[in-house]
Amino acid sequence: MLRLKFPKWLWLLPALALWPAAAPAAEFAGQTFTQERQATVVGKIYVKEGNLRQEFIDDKGHTITILRPDKKLVWVILPQERTYMEIPLKPKWPGQFIQIPPDAKQKRLVGNERVLGYDAEKYEVAVSGRDGLEKQTYWVAAKLGVPIKMEIPARKFLMEYRNITERSLADRLFEIPTGYKKVSVPPLEP
Repeated sequence: MLRLKFPKWLWLLPALALWPAAAPAAEFAGQTFTQERQATVVGKIYVKEGNLRQEFIDDKGHTITILRPDKKLVWVILPQERTYMEIPLKPKWPGQFIQIPPDAKQKRLVGNERVLGYDAEKYEVAVSGRDGLEKQTYWVAAKLGVPIKMEIPARKFLMEYRNITERSLADRLFEIPTGYKKVSVPPLEP
């Protein structure tokens, strides 16, 4: 499991990631697979009309993150506590969603590949990192209109949406559950 030095939900906020504007027709469920060095986190992903929901369970419990671009909000939901936090949506989305960084210094299409069962455009992207430009690679599924895989070799980082099932999803998946209490976003730990 990933070991974090700050509140467990905050690892979601740094954008690792890449997501061009989600195609309105994209509607699917799948599994998220994230690997950084030897740590692996598996979760669930749901996408409908540009809205996204990701769920994972780690040693600290169950976390749900919902992106609502239409409301310009991110909700981080903690089911065990029956609470949620509301955070303004920034151009860089939380890290568990794949998004081509909007502040990329370079972006180029390098080819087409079949990946995770989909025909995809492969992009190489360069973003500012600690030691200069960091190379990242993304695969955007043409049929879905969204990225489904990314790699950052320098960090030994991989993220994929696996076992994708194109199907109709309930709108309630992208709403705050009834009876949950809104709480303040805690400050970062030093």
